[in-house]
Amino acid sequence: MRYYKVKGIKHIVYDSEIEVPPSVKIVRNWRMGNIGDWVLTDDECIIQVLRKGAMLRKNGERAYIGTCTGTFLVLKDTYMDTDKRTNIYSFGGNSTPEQVVANRRKMTANEELFVTYISQGLSPEDAYVKAFPTNNKQYARMKAVNLIKTERIKTAVKEELKPVLEELEIDERMVLENIKIVAQTAEKDDTKLKALFKLSDILDLEDKNSAKVQQITGVQFQGLTDDMIDVAQRPKEIEGK
Repeated sequence: MRYYKVKGIKHIVYDSEIEVPPSVKIVRNWRMGNIGDWVLTDDECIIQVLRKGAMLRKNGERAYIGTCTGTFLVLKDTYMDTDKRTNIYSFGGNSTPEQVVANRRKMTANEELFVTYISQGLSPEDAYVKAFPTNNKQYARMKAVNLIKTERIKTAVKEELKPVLEELEIDERMVLENIKIVAQTAEKDDTKLKALFKLSDILDLEDKNSAKVQQITGVQFQGLTDDMIDVAQRPKEIEGK
């Protein structure tokens, strides 16, 4: 078990049900907990509800529950854990708005539209303007760049593009074999190689282990020379930097 102080009062977090005294009744759905209840969290610890309330939002009231480690919205997809936040009264735990967006696991309805427009061939900037309530192109460009870096968006775009890639017969073997050919034979074929790198990003090949690369290409990857790096350097819009 662990202890955290809130306003000078020590509060317990039980790391397993074995530690909980028999007299303590556990509410297994933490969303149903009330102030004073001990609830089972999503990381399988037991913690006491210290605060419960609701905030007014545009679409109505939004309920929340607070513990000695953080504050959580009472939503189906909210994950309640017992990691101690820097600010236990903030939903983001002192995260910046950018960090909240980056760390969100499930896409919003606007983000789903954004992915659809990206998959249809729109630029990230134009896709953002169509999916979100803004006409400010500079703002849209900045937000789109940050959004397209997140894992949930990258994963969703790859899923949307899978049928197209299959129809074009673009797969891991094709990408790796062509990268090998271009890297070994091209002198100024940087445009073609950049395109192949973009495809490799879509297919998420960069994190594959070297054994798979060797299996497909027939060579052991020994790293890139300076000349190869110069040829393969990607445009900023591909890297999103």
